[in-house]
Amino acid sequence: MRQSLEKLKKNTKKLLNLSPKDKEEIILRLAEALFKDKEAILKANERDLASFTKSEALKDRLLLNEKRLNALCASLRQIALLEDPVGRVLEGWINYAGLKIEKVAVPLGVVCVIYEARPAISAELIALLLKSSNGGILKGGSEAKNTNFAIFDCVKAILKDYDLDTCFLMMSERAELDELLKMNDLIDILVPRGSSAMIAEIESKSKIPLIKHDKGLCHIFVDESVNLRQAVAIIINAKCQRVSVCNALESLLVHKNIAKELFSLLKDEFEKNKLELYADEESSKLLKDTKLTLHKATSEDYSTEWLDYKLSIKQVSSISEAIEHINAYGSAHSDAILSNDAANIALFQRQVNSACVFVNASTRFCDGGEFGFGAEVGISTSKLHARGPMGLRELCTYKYLISGEGQIRG
Repeated sequence: MRQSLEKLKKNTKKLLNLSPKDKEEIILRLAEALFKDKEAILKANERDLASFTKSEALKDRLLLNEKRLNALCASLRQIALLEDPVGRVLEGWINYAGLKIEKVAVPLGVVCVIYEARPAISAELIALLLKSSNGGILKGGSEAKNTNFAIFDCVKAILKDYDLDTCFLMMSERAELDELLKMNDLIDILVPRGSSAMIAEIESKSKIPLIKHDKGLCHIFVDESVNLRQAVAIIINAKCQRVSVCNALESLLVHKNIAKELFSLLKDEFEKNKLELYADEESSKLLKDTKLTLHKATSEDYSTEWLDYKLSIKQVSSISEAIEHINAYGSAHSDAILSNDAANIALFQRQVNSACVFVNASTRFCDGGEFGFGAEVGISTSKLHARGPMGLRELCTYKYLISGEGQIRG
């Protein structure tokens, strides 16, 4: 493996020689190739689905049908046409000595992304890395092995035409990962996407800098000034539109002054979607005359990313209590306030410690495609360098270019 990575790191320099037009052309060809090979890719996905043994909700993350494959191709075409992030002058000035100083965006280098299921990510990652002139190591989950390699083989055939096929590697075995984590001299950045336990294990085993893409324990706080019918639509979208993704609603906080009225509107929607609720005592009383499965919520429930048709519920007496709860139990991913009180909205935005803070909108919009990035490497919950959807610009760091005319320091 070391020889493969040494070759990859060396060949990554080729990406720096590509013009913006070159990158655009290559990524558009990748999209075209994926569309032409969709039958083989979907058959590979069927093999992965046939051996998948986890919940139906999680199985949805693995599913790659024709509609999703078409969306993937559209995503690549969008990435191809975005502004090239490399070489952008972020700042520039002339100092007292007449030196011209420029802060310029440059690639991170070799980026290793570790992810589970969702095989479409494999193609999006290569497009994002290529567009930002980074070499890449993709470590997909074993549950998506057939689909990941079908996509990678298709992509690699195009990259070979440009002598860039050795700038990217695909891996799937656990033993490969353990070896990979020791190669801090060859890998510049690790981007683990997954559970807190997985990320903690990777962090303990490696000296490679991490940009964490942790669990998505997303909250919505419904303030007492809210438009109730609008709130119902947002809550159901955030929870039920796709339950197995990291930006889905997992915990609902409701101001006690409007809880009775809100739950009377939500009951039918909860029943329709067959939600299983983990609620505090006050909320349970308001929801007991329903067909819903109700559990008494525990501290552990409020700390759980369900990724299923399950929801934690709690009533609060103030916005301060809601903010305190979110900062204590959340994962700094995506949280929302539904309110028409400008002061409360400003307080929530200022004090909630999350990468993405929404006002009167569904947390499901926390997504690189929805933000206009084409796609994302993941949703960063780290505070250093990148936060939220990590797109092309977050795949760059910077260096300073200093030009003089013979100046010496006195």
